[in-house]
Amino acid sequence: MRSVAITNAKGGVGKSTTAINLAVALAEIGHRVLLVDADPSGNATLGFSPTGVPDHGLADVLLDGALFSQVRQNTGIDHLDLIPPGSRLGQCSDQMGSTQGLGQGREFRIRRAIRGLSEYEILLFDTSPVLTPLNVAILYAVGEIFIPIDPCVAALAGVRALENLIRDVAIFREELTEGGNLTVTGVLITRADRTLVSRQVESEVRSYFGPLVFERSVPTSVKFREAYARGLPLIRYDASCAGALAYREAAAAFLKRPPHLEEVWRHHSKAS
Repeated sequence: MRSVAITNAKGGVGKSTTAINLAVALAEIGHRVLLVDADPSGNATLGFSPTGVPDHGLADVLLDGALFSQVRQNTGIDHLDLIPPGSRLGQCSDQMGSTQGLGQGREFRIRRAIRGLSEYEILLFDTSPVLTPLNVAILYAVGEIFIPIDPCVAALAGVRALENLIRDVAIFREELTEGGNLTVTGVLITRADRTLVSRQVESEVRSYFGPLVFERSVPTSVKFREAYARGLPLIRYDASCAGALAYREAAAAFLKRPPHLEEVWRHHSKAS
């Protein structure tokens, strides 16, 4: 099973939108996908059900030892299940960061919880933009990182903060766990438009990350908000629009990239 954290230290980059539509695109191809909403705000969950976030979810798994099978939700899309955050997820992250949290084994709760999920081929985590102990625990658990970036002037600042965390976690994983290397599978440029600033920042992102950046960017569009307000993934709301096509292409490119791009990432990290 491929396990992936969709993450960025900067908010407002289309992270949850990417998690939703990438998950749907992969499921449409026929892959069995579990999307875990690990953001207390529940944005990924609201993208399927705008009426509200269920009380039970990931928090129950981490705090009470519930099984994923006990809290997962049916998205109405074949091959795709969803784990909501649960009403206590913020409390869970606080607990992990207390004096009885990190260093006491709680950072491995996610890693232990996903063992045995043999019914899925791809596990996607939608993380919060804040570098919380919960996000660190997710990075200990997954094998891959998928980074959405919007082409604004602060784009690379958030990435560098995330980059430092990824490097620290990767070292810990290699030395103290059997998790293996932490791989950046890809970088997806989101909310791209035709302004000069957008084009310049996109050029910088492509220069910075090189071959890790997916070829096609996701264009900005009001259709994303329209789809979200209706509790529908854009891919299902308007299957032929440019944004939907971009996410389908990203899903296909993701599948073609095997999770062993460590040398690309290490070379980039040393160079930067």
